[in-house]
Amino acid sequence: MNTAAIQTSWSKKSEGYWTRVFRAFRRNRSAMGGLAIVGVMGLVALGAPFIAGDVPVWVRKDNRTYWFPNLIIYRELAADNLYANFDRWEPGPYDAVIWPLLRMGPLRQNLEERLEAPSVRHWFGTDDRGRDVFSRVVWGARVSMSVGFISVGIAVAIGTVLGALAGYYGRWVDTVVLRLIEIWICVPSFFLVITVMAFLEPGIDKIMIVIGLTGWPAAARLVRGEMLKQREMDYAMAARASGLPDWRVMFRHLLPNAVGPVFVTATFGVAGAILTESALSFLGFGVPPPTASWGEILKQSQFYVDFAWWLVLFPGLAVFITVVGFNLVGDGLRDAMDPRLQGGDSR
Repeated sequence: MNTAAIQTSWSKKSEGYWTRVFRAFRRNRSAMGGLAIVGVMGLVALGAPFIAGDVPVWVRKDNRTYWFPNLIIYRELAADNLYANFDRWEPGPYDAVIWPLLRMGPLRQNLEERLEAPSVRHWFGTDDRGRDVFSRVVWGARVSMSVGFISVGIAVAIGTVLGALAGYYGRWVDTVVLRLIEIWICVPSFFLVITVMAFLEPGIDKIMIVIGLTGWPAAARLVRGEMLKQREMDYAMAARASGLPDWRVMFRHLLPNAVGPVFVTATFGVAGAILTESALSFLGFGVPPPTASWGEILKQSQFYVDFAWWLVLFPGLAVFITVVGFNLVGDGLRDAMDPRLQGGDSR
């Protein structure tokens, strides 16, 4: 073996685990495409006030400059009333203003323009109350992405703690956690979410909590299995022999090496949470109107599906593209973390 081959082999072995995972993920074109989709949808959600809205981005009025009043929409700063409420505000002849890309708020109604087809003024058409569908799809991305990430964060936090306790201590702790997982899995999560939401007032915070509380078993099973393996490693035995407390051994040393597969489950979980939120809004158990939501737009479409095709197409495409993006990222992470699929990099 020549010197170059020896150096290449040594460099591969000296690389960290996450470096190899990132390199394998980066070579997966479909995964990178999914990551691009997720990134674009995330930017749309974060930049919704700058993409579509009826509140200006910058205003020069009465010799005073107002920066980003669109970020404090529908409220005033009580300290010195510095910012006026610019909702539906019209500039005067001596005012200077910069508007969002599309000057059309998600809540602005105009019954004279109801159920209009896509046009230059309304890019995605209007709904049954004359509200701009493009603006509502853009702002609906905020609802879907926030529900997806926060609910999965709750589920992963609960599952990680329970799985770590079960895998580290074993015995009766493991038995209790396993029984909880088995009972929870036996109940259809979607119907459980509908049942719980039927007794609660609609709200995005409640949707996040309920979806999070019903999605933890998958993360708990993965963390438990990894902890069972990691606790028998030499470094774990050395940590316990050094007299460190259990919580430090568990969360400082073992858990960072056991949460890798959870990222894959979390990615798929975000896609599932977005679908669940859309389905709940479609059935009337989700985000209360008039808040913009992809599922709420689809709910309207059932009454006008025979001619108002844009009410089905655009929010449906938003849900489909976002879910596909997260699934592609999840598939890429799963393949990148599997050494059997990394070819020569795993040797």
